[in-house]
Amino acid sequence: MRTPLPAAIASALLLIGLPASALEINSALRTGIGGQADGSRDLGQTGLSSNEIVYLNLSPRVSVEINREWTFYFRGRAFLPSGDVVDNDETQSTLQRETKSFVKLDEAWLRYSGFTSYPGESIRIGHQFVRENDRSWLGRDVDAIYWVINTTRFTSSVGVLYQFSPYRSDGIELPPEQRQRVYGHGNFAIDWIPEHQAGLRGLHARDIGGLPGINAETSADAKLEEVNLTWIGVYFNNGYLIARNPNSVKYWADVTYLFGDTLSASLDANRAVAGFRRQNIGAVASTVGVRWRPGVLPISVGAEYAYSGGGGASQYRQSGIQGNSVQFTGASASTYRYNEALRAQLGNLRIATLYASVNLPHDDFAIVMQKFSKDDRFAPIVTNNISVGTVGGSSDIGYGIDLIASHYLPTSGLLRSLDDSGGLATEDPRSAVRLRASLFNPGNAYSPGSDINYRVIVEATLWWF
Repeated sequence: MRTPLPAAIASALLLIGLPASALEINSALRTGIGGQADGSRDLGQTGLSSNEIVYLNLSPRVSVEINREWTFYFRGRAFLPSGDVVDNDETQSTLQRETKSFVKLDEAWLRYSGFTSYPGESIRIGHQFVRENDRSWLGRDVDAIYWVINTTRFTSSVGVLYQFSPYRSDGIELPPEQRQRVYGHGNFAIDWIPEHQAGLRGLHARDIGGLPGINAETSADAKLEEVNLTWIGVYFNNGYLIARNPNSVKYWADVTYLFGDTLSASLDANRAVAGFRRQNIGAVASTVGVRWRPGVLPISVGAEYAYSGGGGASQYRQSGIQGNSVQFTGASASTYRYNEALRAQLGNLRIATLYASVNLPHDDFAIVMQKFSKDDRFAPIVTNNISVGTVGGSSDIGYGIDLIASHYLPTSGLLRSLDDSGGLATEDPRSAVRLRASLFNPGNAYSPGSDINYRVIVEATLWWF
């Protein structure tokens, strides 16, 4: 595992020499014991087999309040599977890859909260989980300097983000496209009427390392594309992505415009750089969702429609540091928004979603049904959990079904640093036993005879405070 970000190390070293009486230390351990079964990710086309494993997932975290203004936070992870597994933790990287046992640094940052008198204002530096409420732009562990102010009327944030390393012991590195890429992000949202929020946000990504020169030989994981891209968008919501929201009708609506350019290297038969191609990008994506809870009944029903342009200069792409797992069903468990067995990313996709959930004091259930189709039937799509691409000229990608069932156990309160300013709580602090079952049935856009893919995860999550 690489040495952690120097800024994170420096923040930790600030603690050395402080008397123990000056510190307030809170700690917790999240223990996951579970089993995971995956279908063949190639849809039966290239001979991959299904995979079943059991695992132990340990995640310690420590919050150290140095004084009223300074806080240090650490979160780590040790993942111990019985065999090779495609890790389903979305904070790791954009593409899922097979792994064995590993340990990982998830977060190590220092927070300062003394610039203003607002309790929701802070600046953090180090390796941290940066996210927005919908996580379609931000939702990963990254190295960042990030400032947030959160008041009763408005929320504002701005930061610079970079990924130096995944900080994990199993040798998995960043995907080539994420190396040497700097992000700048800003967001401003205001309650235009009580409980109804309107927001404006922007994200810029720029590669700074350069590409190999003409005739340079490249390796299989060489970076062959350089981007200069900007996402700008507006959104409106009234707590749609907050579980157990008391409002009867919840909604989310956003529109994003992506523009900029990319520079791609082409290779000859010997993997030497033969030339370059520059393409201007102008693409649109939008999501509209509504959820209804009838009266005092613990039942919610909802629908979403997501559109993301496809084809050449109109091909939308997500940022590469997005999350896509949110609480959109009304149940407390976060759910991958575009089918767990498929794990699609926005880009050349139209996704129609229907769902229902039941939210009881100690149990919740959700079922999600989705239909996937292409915007441009000849353009590609990106799917993190399917290893084969689409073929032919059909726009019918297929349909998916997800089922999530949780039973919650009594537990202590939330570790203070997890309830972070300017965003939703990172994770549910209740011990639970949870079933996640997902199915993807490929459509005509895949090769004839393609198999149904599935993923089933049963996990007992225990919190120790």
